[in-house]
Amino acid sequence: MARQGYRIFDADTHIIEPAEPIEEHLAAADRAKLAALGPVIGRAPAKAGMTRYRIGKVPKLNRRLGSRERVDPPSAVAKGKLDGGTPWDVRWQGPPFPDDRVSVDPHARVKDLDIEGVDVNMILPSGSLPGFCAIDDVALEQAMYQAYHRFLSGYCGAYPGRLFSLVLVSARDATASVAEMRRCGKDGWPVGIFPICPPALSLDDPAWEPIWAEAQEQDLTVVIHSFTMTVPYPPGVWDTWDNVFIQRAAGHVWNAQRNIAAIIGGGVLDRHPQLRLTALECGHGWLPFWASRLDELAEMARRALPPLKQKPSEYIRGPQYFQSIQLHEGELSLKQAIEALGEDTLMFATDYPHSESWFPKSVDNVLGWTSIGESARRKLLWENAGRCYRRAGARVPAEARVT
Repeated sequence: MARQGYRIFDADTHIIEPAEPIEEHLAAADRAKLAALGPVIGRAPAKAGMTRYRIGKVPKLNRRLGSRERVDPPSAVAKGKLDGGTPWDVRWQGPPFPDDRVSVDPHARVKDLDIEGVDVNMILPSGSLPGFCAIDDVALEQAMYQAYHRFLSGYCGAYPGRLFSLVLVSARDATASVAEMRRCGKDGWPVGIFPICPPALSLDDPAWEPIWAEAQEQDLTVVIHSFTMTVPYPPGVWDTWDNVFIQRAAGHVWNAQRNIAAIIGGGVLDRHPQLRLTALECGHGWLPFWASRLDELAEMARRALPPLKQKPSEYIRGPQYFQSIQLHEGELSLKQAIEALGEDTLMFATDYPHSESWFPKSVDNVLGWTSIGESARRKLLWENAGRCYRRAGARVPAEARVT
């Protein structure tokens, strides 16, 4: 497939991880442990693509800014059918509407890919499975991740070369995570790891070292992505004055800024020179500013860092770091970021099927940005994602492979 002659790799899409199909892959003893947790985990009402766990204290974020008034969340009618959150008329560019079944039925998903003109999806969860990092039972946490991976194997395996995803990993049990990376690494669907980092454990902690080493060995990219108000909470979730406008504006960006600073500043990319790192759904306009700021602070606060082989900005511009764009930042912001960083860092992404997606017109919008040069456009739409998720680049049809 090609849209106006371009291959399209969507670097950040989601499923809303369904509880029942995942639990089918649990051993009986783990199912019993899960059932015993009862209200600790909760579950949304059963519905195709919407059944998910609710773990931990959840911020309400229901204060109307400029007052002390509390406002109810959107009604069921107004909520996004797929993400249960933002009203779809904020971003939805339809018709058609994204298929309800895309989180459980890969055929429905690929039908939507074909409508929009997208060749490849890289798929993340929507926040409920990572929430298991909040339970005390680390073995059950690992069992849930392993069950999810078995579900993903069937889901992505229905369309090898088009659907890819991530292995959920946790430094709470690095040994088990490494073993799972090795098991999943034998399959074609994983292209990266998703580190689940609870608040008590920083992402630069030495406990992660075996996981980074295995990610390099398995050619799996480290993927940073935040969620709005679920465990593991994005930084600041309890500090945005109980207002969803402030939290959604700040949470994803600050999460990416903090985590890339911790990984780069902690020397992880020096110790593992073939390891790749990407941050998703956090925008792109701020990245040149952050690269320059990290350079300055790496000098001012040198005592707080290990010796680094390069300036932080050089890692960000170099072959180990990638970042997805957000369409709402627009053509000018993208052009300026490419001018500041070069053509090799940024990747096309839609957040499909969440409510920031412009389905089914995301690709058409970017193809209409005429100030983006031909080389930069091809790298944005396909080549950079193929380098970021290098395992995927080896599994797409031969005529589409990135070299």
